[in-house]
Amino acid sequence: MLRFMVLAKGTLDARRNIAQAKQNIADATKMFKAKGASIISAYAIMGEYDYMFITDVPDMDTAFELSAMIGTMGSFVCETYPIMPLEELFRAI
Repeated sequence: MLRFMVLAKGTLDARRNIAQAKQNIADATKMFKAKGASIISAYAIMGEYDYMFITDVPDMDTAFELSAMIGTMGSFVCETYPIMPLEELFRAI
């Protein structure tokens, strides 16, 4: 599995209806599960972004597909970054 950090901002409509955020995140979680991926952890954050998700995804193609699918939901604008635990990095170098 590949691990990614997803930084998300709620769209203006999503920010106006914050109660809907819970359902939007539940819908995204279902999308991930349907593709053999998972959201490992989710955080509300302060600053430029509203949410941060740590995800496990089977491969890069699925990561791109899920990113596009989330974009079509209309609730979030996301940036996705591949991440690696430091222990793995230190073993690799």
